Amino acid sequence: MFKALYAKRWGVETFYDELKVKLKIENFSGYSPKSILQDFYATLFVSNVQTLIVSELEEEMAKETQTRKYKYKVNKNLSYGFLKNRIIGLFINEEDIKTVISELKELFKKHLIPIRPNRSNKREIGKYRSRIKPVITKNQKDAL
Repeated sequence: MFKALYAKRWGVETFYDELKVKLKIENFSGYSPKSILQDFYATLFVSNVQTLIVSELEEEMAKETQTRKYKYKVNKNLSYGFLKNRIIGLFINEEDIKTVISELKELFKKHLIPIRPNRSNKREIGKYRSRIKPVITKNQKDAL
């Protein structure tokens, strides 16, 4: 029962991961409440723009990748990188909006990644943990 409930929540969990890891929403450019809110809303705005462009591409991608073995999706890391350098260009001129969006769509389509169903890797708990106590040499002191 809990596995089914968690599966329904998985989209929300991956979006939090996207915000925190890929978009680094917790790293602010200032200390004032105003600058923190600006950074927060700007990050959400960039995420929404990326989502809108990807949602327009989904039908095209489904048609183009029908003959392939797997279904494909847009690589989010790369799409944010492509969008980062072009987000301002979207709002400078109305004529440039269409060219920038078409350029972004082409870049997104060039960097698709396969969706492999029923793929799982065995977790090796403690693989990277050191089980021994670190050695403190004589010229170092323990921290208080």
